[in-house]
Amino acid sequence: MPSAAFISTDFAMHYDPPVPNGCTWMRCVLPSHVLSGMGWGTAVGFPRDHPEMGIGVAHDDGAFFGFDAYVYKLLLHESVPDEFVKMRARGCRVIVDVDDFHFGISEDNIAARVTSPLHSPDNNRMWHEMSMRLADRLIVSTDFLADHYARRCRDVVVVKNALDTDRYTPVEHPVVPVFGWVGGTLWRSGDIETLQSWLPRFVGDYDVRVHHSGHIPGDPNHFAVRAGMRRVSTSLNSTMHQYPALLAGFHVGLVPLVMSPFNEAKSCLKGLEYAAAGIPFIASPTEEYRLLHAAGVGRLASTPDEWRDHATELLDRDVRVAEAERQLRIVRERFDISTMGEAWATGILG
Repeated sequence: MPSAAFISTDFAMHYDPPVPNGCTWMRCVLPSHVLSGMGWGTAVGFPRDHPEMGIGVAHDDGAFFGFDAYVYKLLLHESVPDEFVKMRARGCRVIVDVDDFHFGISEDNIAARVTSPLHSPDNNRMWHEMSMRLADRLIVSTDFLADHYARRCRDVVVVKNALDTDRYTPVEHPVVPVFGWVGGTLWRSGDIETLQSWLPRFVGDYDVRVHHSGHIPGDPNHFAVRAGMRRVSTSLNSTMHQYPALLAGFHVGLVPLVMSPFNEAKSCLKGLEYAAAGIPFIASPTEEYRLLHAAGVGRLASTPDEWRDHATELLDRDVRVAEAERQLRIVRERFDISTMGEAWATGILG
């Protein structure tokens, strides 16, 4: 059977042992699980350089090699392009996975500075872009990214995000719902601020609560500040192993997005997570959310009045329960990682 190594730098290093962050979980761990279930040999881990073999999966003081394909995630170091050239010359199949539009990042987003050539000349998005162009193939998560990189790289295929839906427990819907958002505010670029035009007044009019799951202590520009709210309950950010539990704190999900190229390039993952947890949600109409809406999942809102109208309808418990049950069925049938094995297999070796 074929084999593939998923190699990523996106791990939470302050844990012992380090644990996968979101990008590694969605684009490395879950694909490796579904391919392993099909009989593939797989590995997931950190990159480790070898002077002759290239970049393999870190193991003790060495690295694993010998895979049919190597899928790299968020390798931004200046050494990577040269390593890719050497690996391809040896006959290795080199693939880069991309699920963000790195050159569309707003300066308000912490990732802009972290990946900036000015801030980090030897480890930045310019080297990453060069590596993409040297790879045998790019695997991307959205049609926007496919269109963008089709003119710049050798070969591009789309493999969309999917969830391990069995880890999500549907919420129980009370008479009066809590509205909420899950995520880290440091990585947002004006999105939550769009809620200011309607949410604070809505909360006052209907006496409902708002909850933010994923709060990072010490963030001065936290969710309440961004949304123009006086009071927002919070739960702390967690590892991906505990992540589904973050969705237990609310009953109507919010997906506010500035209509920008960066957000058009993003998947509808947050909406899928809400739906897997039995949470109806309202989202800004990016292309991926329009596609998800067409599949029967999620509501779309372009104006403050549309956001408020949807939110008002979802105050009705019967409406929420019916919507939650329908969406949960669709997500489990069509957007579970178990349905994506062939797509990942073809994306890697097809």
